[in-house]
Amino acid sequence: MKRSYIFEILSLDSSGKCTIKSSQALAYSLMSNSSLWSSPKIRDNKIHDEALGITLVINEIAQEEEEDFNIKNTMILKLKGDYEVVEQIRLNLLKHLQAVGLDQTYVLTDEVSSKIACEIYPKVNDVENGLRKYLMKFFITKLGPSWWNVTADSEMKKKVNQRKNNELFFSNYIDNRAYLIDFGELGKIVHSQSSGFISKEDIVTKVLELEESEEAIKKLKTELESNYTKFFKDTFKTNNFQQKWEELEKLRHKVAHNNLFTKIDLERAEELTKSLIDIINSANDSIDTIQFDIDEKDILKENISSSLETYEVITKEELLRKLDESENWARRTRDNFVGLKHFVTNYLGSIGYDYRSSYDLINQLEEEGEIELYEYQGRNNLYPVTAIRKNITNGTLSQNDSLKEIRKELKSEEKNTTANNGYK
Repeated sequence: MKRSYIFEILSLDSSGKCTIKSSQALAYSLMSNSSLWSSPKIRDNKIHDEALGITLVINEIAQEEEEDFNIKNTMILKLKGDYEVVEQIRLNLLKHLQAVGLDQTYVLTDEVSSKIACEIYPKVNDVENGLRKYLMKFFITKLGPSWWNVTADSEMKKKVNQRKNNELFFSNYIDNRAYLIDFGELGKIVHSQSSGFISKEDIVTKVLELEESEEAIKKLKTELESNYTKFFKDTFKTNNFQQKWEELEKLRHKVAHNNLFTKIDLERAEELTKSLIDIINSANDSIDTIQFDIDEKDILKENISSSLETYEVITKEELLRKLDESENWARRTRDNFVGLKHFVTNYLGSIGYDYRSSYDLINQLEEEGEIELYEYQGRNNLYPVTAIRKNITNGTLSQNDSLKEIRKELKSEEKNTTANNGYK
């Protein structure tokens, strides 16, 4: 078990107002701060506190002669000691440096934060997988294998398509779509989504088709209720699930970005994860008691059916033909490229082809070498976009076939010329 933790920082005076000009002077200044030490001893640029079991070493960094950088009195401070002590002293050390005029400070190493992050992540992982397990079990048993079509919104479906190749082994055997969405989106399925009406377009369509009667309006209001109210009121909503999930999401983002942590973060993460796991486990215990009434089942069946039947599934031949048309059109434009998203949604989607099956077929054709996906940086694009085109290699093969025919013709002409010369 690790017994000594390092907190290393770089601190400097960018204003030129700091009166401390050497590592030794800074050491004496720090030693005078009683909030940092118990019984400190100083030697040159080093402070050691045997009672606390910590050591602070201060080193000056040589400055550039140029004054343009506006850097003065640059110091590196390395604190080393027991986890508990270093965790408590870090902020007081930073406050002291700021107070004496070292106004720019950067954390170079923080092994305390690394330890806290490593303790938080497994807890977050347990919660995330616990909710994913519950949602798959709930929706599959209640709605069947088409649950994703009426539960995931367009943004979730888009991310799943973009991330399909993130996992290449299990995806050959399982439906892993619920593993490809973000932590926050997983929570939204509980507290914000409405299974059956998952986009603004769904709602607008339903309102336009609505019969103008009191009964029809009441029915629509029921349909538009979020899953939080419809399915998870007693199990999740009454236990303040959304607030806890969103607070834990912020801590998860800090872990993902290797951010800095305090002991308070760890304690809060422990509280949140314990509470959320209790909520999920309790919901799982009562999953069989949740029953949809006949009207709800009919509505969901209708929405599942419409989500599957609205669009046609494009064939390989048709997709390649449409890609040819798009590439021919692109050659007449300034940028000369076909954007993948535009091709699938704006072009194929506009003529009635299902987005998901189009993306699936494109991935298949890419694996087979029929088409190529690549990054294109346009003149007016801040970031590169994913573009699609017929595979150049396959095009070269067809050109090679043509070249073979040309060579045959040339050889034939050469033989005829030789024969004629011989005759003459």
